Amino acid sequence: LKPSASALRDPVPPSPAAIDPCGAGACRRWCCGRAPRAPSSSPRPRAPTSAPRPAPRLPQRADERAAPAPGAAALPALALPALALQRHRLWPLPLPLLLLALGAPQRGAAEVHCGGHSADACAGCPQGNGQPWCNGDCAWSGGRCVLREDAEEEEQAEVDVPFPFPPDTRPKGCPKEYDEAQFKDLKVSVVLPWLKEKWVHLRGTMEALLHFTPDHLIEEYIFVSDGNSDTKEKELMALSSKVKVIALPTRQGLIRAKMRGVEEAKGSVIVFMEGHCIVNKDWLQPLLHRIVLDPKALAMPALDIIPQENWHAYHRTPPIIWRYEWNMNLVTSSPGHTSRESPEAYLTPGTSGGIFAIKREWFLYLGLFDVGMLEWGGDHFELTMKVWRCGGLIEIVPCSRIGHLFRDPEHRPYPVEVNQVVANYNRLANIWLKDHLEYFYRMKPEARGMQLEGMEALHEHHAELQCKSMAWYLDNIDHEMKYEMDKICHPFVNGKDKCKGALAPGRFTITRESQMPRDVYIRTRAEVEAGWNESGGMHADLKKDRSEL
Repeated sequence: LKPSASALRDPVPPSPAAIDPCGAGACRRWCCGRAPRAPSSSPRPRAPTSAPRPAPRLPQRADERAAPAPGAAALPALALPALALQRHRLWPLPLPLLLLALGAPQRGAAEVHCGGHSADACAGCPQGNGQPWCNGDCAWSGGRCVLREDAEEEEQAEVDVPFPFPPDTRPKGCPKEYDEAQFKDLKVSVVLPWLKEKWVHLRGTMEALLHFTPDHLIEEYIFVSDGNSDTKEKELMALSSKVKVIALPTRQGLIRAKMRGVEEAKGSVIVFMEGHCIVNKDWLQPLLHRIVLDPKALAMPALDIIPQENWHAYHRTPPIIWRYEWNMNLVTSSPGHTSRESPEAYLTPGTSGGIFAIKREWFLYLGLFDVGMLEWGGDHFELTMKVWRCGGLIEIVPCSRIGHLFRDPEHRPYPVEVNQVVANYNRLANIWLKDHLEYFYRMKPEARGMQLEGMEALHEHHAELQCKSMAWYLDNIDHEMKYEMDKICHPFVNGKDKCKGALAPGRFTITRESQMPRDVYIRTRAEVEAGWNESGGMHADLKKDRSEL
């Protein structure tokens, strides 16, 4: 998942108001008499699954830290190991001492060996080339190059903390408790496919799930290892008796790994999860409540930001929607800046595709996913088209919050073949954009001429579903996508489709000047909703009874 830069700007890290004088990195030289870490002890005994899980001892949350001293905001932030924050009292460091610490070399005047070259300090090893140039005496940790011993200490600090405890980011007005009787017929199977995830992320995801999830609502946690050499089966099953591990011997790709998990699931509700998330307080009940109200709903949590450089940071996101450009790229938007803080669930034109709840029977009825799509990319668009156009709806539920580690390609632990993603998109376009295919090819010209195989069954299933047209989706659901139809452009082609201005932030097919104006969006949305009210709802013309699931 990668949010658009326009809606989810890089969060500003909190300025350090106080600092541990015995911390790692540049501050090591000021540490006197620090006791060495004791060797790791045997695994801690685990309570039964049904027993309440105590909150772990953790670093201070960002919202609990003291306000920075005057002038401190302009100083660069010092990244400290979580253990230093956890086990030591935080002492304010005088400004002159802080400046001296920031400017001091990590090894006195001696230079460090970076692998194939040297530098005055580890921070100078990358020379703009990132992690590959950080070797030898140094190692990459938390998005920066530091002394190898400091990196090892920070890694051990992460292992010592079961999971980073998140701040409560729910909006005001969320229920303090839920009527459990409404969930009596629901059991949840959490399906988590994973590939090359760090153990600290995988374990943190599971520990947070166990801490914040009512055990009686869970049927099972299904971890699908997509060709990993180490499936972590022993470690995962030690966390809970409800953990099941499916080990695919070779990499099948995210889409097929998800499908395998659904095949094995026994719960009436499927919750798809990713292996680098921290669920928050009362995250599950709001999603189930929406499914109780409408069995054909795809219920999404609000995804808060865990920065890729810091697993222990957690930043609240504002209200946004998910949608697609005409090249099928997933983007976020706040159309006309009309979104407001509210505990009420709201409609979204698309889904990010990785983290959501859906009834298993509805998922299987829709025939998800296309097995011809390989590895990664496209499942979110297929989900969106099938749910919206075949009688369902997609909602974001602000009272359900989950922190997600948003990663760019450099931080992704596995490769993604771009041509394969485009091939997946091409298959989807030929099913779901039949009457609008040229718009897609103009924005994805590399898809023209790609061979399409095994499409007959897809066309037959599409006809059986009797779904609505793309024109209906544009008229009723994604007003921005419709508005952009005669304004799309491509930044790298020649001819009439070449963009003639600066691209809108976080976008690829529209310029800043061509975005949908606020007043136009508000007027269009009001007209559509008025039409729904007159006709009895957006899916009033569908014959299928919504209560049959």
